[in-house]
Order: sequence, then C-alpha cells, then structure tokens
Amino acid sequence: MNGNKRHLISLGLIAVLLLLAGCVYYNTFYNARKAFNEAEKVRRDTRYKTARLNVSKYNLAIEKSLKVIENHPNSSWYDDALFVLAVSYYYTDKFSNAERRFRELLANYGESEFAPESELYLAKAKLKLNDEEDAMVIFEQIFDSDADRDYKAEAAMALGTYHFDNKNDVESQRFFQAVRDSLGTAEERKIAQRYIADSHFRMYRFQDALGSYLQILGMEPGTEQKYHAISSAAQCSFQLLRIDDGLDYLNTLIEDELYYDSVGVLKLRLAEGYEIDDDIYRAEVLYQEVADESANKKIQAQANYRLGLIYQFDYDDLTEAKKFYDKTVESSRSSEYGRDAIQRSSDIGKLDEYARTIAIDSSTSQELIDEAAFTQYQLAELYWFNLDKPDSAVLEMRYLVDSFPQSFEAPKAGIALAQMCRDYLADTALADSILREVIAKYPHSDFLPEALEQLGLKGTDSDTGYAELYLRRAENQFLDSGNVDAARENYQYIVDNYPDSRYYLQARFSLIWLTEEYESPGDSSLIFAYTALADSFPDTYWAKQATNRTDYRAPTPEQDEDVLDSTALDDEAARDDQYAGESGAEEDTTTYLNPLEQVTIGPDGERIPDLRYNPIEIREPFEYPTEAYREAWEGTLYFQILLDFSGEVIDYTLKIRSPSEDINREASEAVESMTFNVLDIPAELQGSWFVYKYKVKKPDHLR
Repeated sequence: MNGNKRHLISLGLIAVLLLLAGCVYYNTFYNARKAFNEAEKVRRDTRYKTARLNVSKYNLAIEKSLKVIENHPNSSWYDDALFVLAVSYYYTDKFSNAERRFRELLANYGESEFAPESELYLAKAKLKLNDEEDAMVIFEQIFDSDADRDYKAEAAMALGTYHFDNKNDVESQRFFQAVRDSLGTAEERKIAQRYIADSHFRMYRFQDALGSYLQILGMEPGTEQKYHAISSAAQCSFQLLRIDDGLDYLNTLIEDELYYDSVGVLKLRLAEGYEIDDDIYRAEVLYQEVADESANKKIQAQANYRLGLIYQFDYDDLTEAKKFYDKTVESSRSSEYGRDAIQRSSDIGKLDEYARTIAIDSSTSQELIDEAAFTQYQLAELYWFNLDKPDSAVLEMRYLVDSFPQSFEAPKAGIALAQMCRDYLADTALADSILREVIAKYPHSDFLPEALEQLGLKGTDSDTGYAELYLRRAENQFLDSGNVDAARENYQYIVDNYPDSRYYLQARFSLIWLTEEYESPGDSSLIFAYTALADSFPDTYWAKQATNRTDYRAPTPEQDEDVLDSTALDDEAARDDQYAGESGAEEDTTTYLNPLEQVTIGPDGERIPDLRYNPIEIREPFEYPTEAYREAWEGTLYFQILLDFSGEVIDYTLKIRSPSEDINREASEAVESMTFNVLDIPAELQGSWFVYKYKVKKPDHLR
C-alpha cells in the first residue's frame, strides 16, 4: 500500500512538472508572438507613410522565438515560431539569417499556412542580399501563381520597382498596371499609377505622362502625391508647348495654402515656363522675386543662377551676369548651381585678363609678340568653349591671325580659325582656303602636320619641311636599322634649321646621347655638353634629363650598367608646363619618345620592365667578330626578350643596335641562348617581355 502511494505520488509529480513545462513553453511562445504582433502593427500602420519599425519588439520576438525553436523542436507551434523569427530577422536587417530561416521553413513546412508569405519574404531577403536574379525568379513565380491577391500585388510591386530602377520602363509598366487594375489596395494603386506616369515621362511620352499624372488626381491622392502629380503635369505641358496649361497647374499649387513651403520652387518652375514661352522679362521679374524673398539658400542660388544665364545669353551683358553668378556662389557654393557659377564667373573675369594690351610696331620684341598672341588665343578659346559666343571667338581668332602673323601661335590660330569656319559657319571652302594659307605662310611650323592632315595631304609631296618629320626619320633610322650616322644627320638638321621648334631641345639632347653611347670620347666633354644644355634651358624636361645623365651611380653587382634614370622618363609631372627655345614654344615630349623610352614599349604597346639579372646559362657565348675589328666598337645593345616559365629566352627583338651588323648578329645569338633564374623574377612577371641591356666590350688588344 505504501508502495502504491509512492508510485501515485511520483506520477502526479511528473504530471505537474510536464504541465509546468508546457506552461513555460507556451508563455515563451506567447510572449514572442505578442511582441511580434505589436511590431508588425506599427510597421503596417506606417507602411505607405513615413515607415517606422519597432526594432526593440522585433528583437524581443527573436529572443523568445529562438528559445522555442532551440528547446522545443517538436512543438506544434514550431513553424509559427520559425516564421516570427525569420520576419523579425528581416526587419532588424539580419538578412542572411532571415534568408536561411525562410528556406528552412519552406523546406520542412511546405504546407504551413506561413509558407506563401515566407516565399515572398525569401525573395525580399535575397533582394536585400543583392541576389537579384534569384529574387526576381521567385517574385515572377508568385506573380504568375494563384496565390492570394495581397502576395501577388507585393510581388508585382517588387518586380515593377526593380525594372523601373533599371530603366526598363516598358517592362515595369506591365507589373504596375496589374497592381493598379486588379491586385493592389487603394494606396498601392496610387503608388503604381505614379510609377506609370513617371516612366512615361522618362520615355519622353509627354502626352501619355500628362494623362497618367492627371489620373492620379481622381484617386484621392495625399498631399505629396497631389503635389507631384500637378507639378509634373506642368512639366509635361511645357514639353508639349502648352505653356498656359503648365502655368495654370503651377498657379493652382501656389494658391493652395498646403504648399506654402514650396512656393519658392514653384515660382522657379513658373519662371522657367515663361522662359520657354520667350517671355524673358516676366521670367526675370519672377527669378528676382524668388532671389529676394526666399529664405532657402539653395532656392536663392538657383534663382540667381538663372538670372546670370539670362544676362549672359539673352541680354549679352556679361558684367551683370557675373554679379548674379557671384551671388549664386554666396548662397550655395557647393551646390550644382554654385559650382557652375564659380566657373562661369571665373571665365567672364578672364576677359579683362585676356584683353588686348599691346600695340605691335617695329620696336616690339618677339617675346612680347608671342606673349600677346598666346593671350589672344586664350581669349578666343574662352569665347568658343566657355562662354558660348562663337561669333566673338571667330572675331578674336581672326584678329590674332591678322595682327600677330610673326608669332609662334599664328599657324595654330589659323588652323583653329579654319575649324571654326567649318563647324560654326559651315563654310568648308573658306576653311580649306585658310589652311592652304597656313601651309604657304608657315611651311616650317610645328603645327603644319595638322593643317596637312585636315586637307588630306599627309603622305603627299606637300608633307615635308617641318621638324617633326626629321625627328621621326631619325628615330626610325636609329631604332629600326641602327643607322647612327643617319639619325645624327637628321637630329643635326633640326638643330641647325628649327631653333624655335618644340623638338629643338629633344634633338640637341639626342645628339649628345648618341655620342655618349656610340662615340664616347672617354673624357669630361659629355658632362660639359649635358651641363651646357641644362644651364641654357633650365626648368625644361630635357634639361632634367641632361642633369640625370651627369648624376652617375654605380650599379649593383647583379645589374648591368644603368646609364639612365628610368623613373625620370616616366615622370609625367616633369613634362608639364615646360618650354623650349627662345620662342617660348611649349615642348612636346609625348608625341615622340626618346630612343630609350621607346625601348620600354612592348610588342602590344604596354610598358615593360628592365631585366636586371645576369643569365645563369649562355649556350652560345658572345665572341667579338674579327670583321668588326676595324670599327672596334663597344657599348650597350638594347633587346626586348620574352622568357618562358623556365627562364629561357623564347623570343627577342634587337631594338637599339650597334653600327656593326656582325656585332649585332653575335650578340643576338648569345641573347637567344640565354636562360635566367626564374626565382629572381617576381611571379607576376614570369612569362613576360623585358628590356635587356647587353654590354659589348672590345678585346683588350684593340684598346
């Protein structure tokens, strides 16, 4: 009997414990659901207004539902708790967690009442995770299914918004029309209609857009929706040149007290309508009113900016335009209008700076003539490119051509004038006539190739007589055939005949360099030559190169003699604002590279590095050819070599040659037989082209 009593008591205790556990479990789930429902009510109530989220309630729901899921996996409420958890994750921006939990619910509880909404949320979570393609597939499946209308509407809104954001307007309209016509709530239909109208406007279908915006007005729009619809209808009317209708729409909003805070913007649009209607005076009055009365600095800036444009382009009063541009900057320097106003004010201010300041006579120095011509050229360009005054630009460029014919800028100005006549006056005959005059008057100008190009005379008998041609010949002869004497002859021709050319200094430098490389006297005369060049033309690119040549630094044991500071050749900043010759002509170091720079340009036009290591094997060692004893040449040959991944040379090009073809042949055979240690070469450069400098030394008995 006592034993039976103890047994019954034990069973009772177990029952009580189970009941208590169930109560704890139920209370945990109940609290999770309660917090979740409260958070969802706030979200739904503000869904189409200023959306608000009760994050603390969602976090509480996460905490409670996780306990249910972790401690009671076999509960009948498991799918409900899983749904609460996943949605709460979504609205607390834990999208990866949300996506994983929605997939779990759909995989294990496909028949749950929460499955359809979970499918929708899964697509939304994927969208947040930038998995747009998968998200759109799911939305499409929901849209094409027999799911509840609410789910299909939300899928259609997501699809429409996605296509709208990607400027696929026709496709977006298909989904928004479905929301508007059958699926959406009253609020969703208004949102969809606005998207439809905006997409028509973006596709320049202004008549369709106008009808769509006006349709919103019959859908009981909110304050913001009504404003957007009417103001956009005004813009459509302006585009359709129904100016009075557009003005009426804007005045409707201006007279409505609900939009008092937007009066400044509405008046700006009203003034734009007057401008479109060519009523410049009324536009000016309204812009001035906004500039004087608006408390909004950005609106003030926009009004003053528009006034500046009116005075610049309609009244041709640049002085007054500059005042308005300066006011724009004062109101809002960093805005779009402020930044453009700064530039326009600066451009107008340059007119005084570029004003004609000297009268040319027999006593005027060439330096002053060139300076005045350069300033005049800037003035013409200012009118043409910045101030949109082509008539003034043509006039000023013509003045330069006629008044400064002996200046360095004159042929360049003639070519520019010809282009203006071709583009603005549409007078091809006049343009060609000006170009032929440039060729006749300035047959040795650096600008001659451009005139020849425009007349289609490049490569003809007329294509001659300018410094660039001789520079090209020198470099081709030197690089392609190693003909040092021919290269020297062409460089010397430039030095003797084109002292005012932009290529003059390059030619002088190249002459010294050729002597150093191929006919070095072995004394300090080369240093004196480089120093004289640098001292005569300080602060120029070629002066810097001359200075670099005299700054010798001994190579490391693993390197060949490196006689050129290659970093200086790549310093683009050193090339800016440099000048050559007494004329002050701007130096062009970009059209043609000096010989050593050309060596660094690979077969595909890419820059290639130096290979500074010695080979570990030479299968065909170099032997100084007896045929070259008479010349007794020694110096550096420059190769471009291609290595395979084992370090062997599999292709090569001899870029800078010696005067002796026998030496070139022997050196090429030696280089072709070389193998380098790939461990010395960075992994990313293995299998690449390199510049390789091969030093040739004459035998001791020839010294």
